Amino acid sequence: MKLKVFKEIVARLKEQDEILDKTYKAGIDLTNLLEPVQVAISHLIGSIYGKEGLDTFDWWCHEKEWGTRADMTMTDKDGTELCKTIEDLHAWLEENATDDYKLPKRLTDEERLTMLKNMFGC
Repeated sequence: MKLKVFKEIVARLKEQDEILDKTYKAGIDLTNLLEPVQVAISHLIGSIYGKEGLDTFDWWCHEKEWGTRADMTMTDKDGTELCKTIEDLHAWLEENATDDYKLPKRLTDEERLTMLKNMFGC
């Protein structure tokens, strides 16, 4: 993926995240409304960069808070920090892309009910 496109996708995701946060604080929960779009983007990132790429992308966006948390680092075996900037993240994803991503299996309604019963002891 071209860096310019990648940066635009990340910028729009961050913008959406900020909107979700603001509306939630105002008492409006749009999570369920926007979740299908977020899932589709995750599938696209996973299909381009693989399972580890998707995990790294999600980590950088959410845990590293869009690259702003200096205390959250990813290093190579020599201790060199990786993915410090969005450009670093893009380069790492491009260099380490795999084709091992598979769509998660969707549970049937019956499987969901069984899982909930097992979780909550019903």
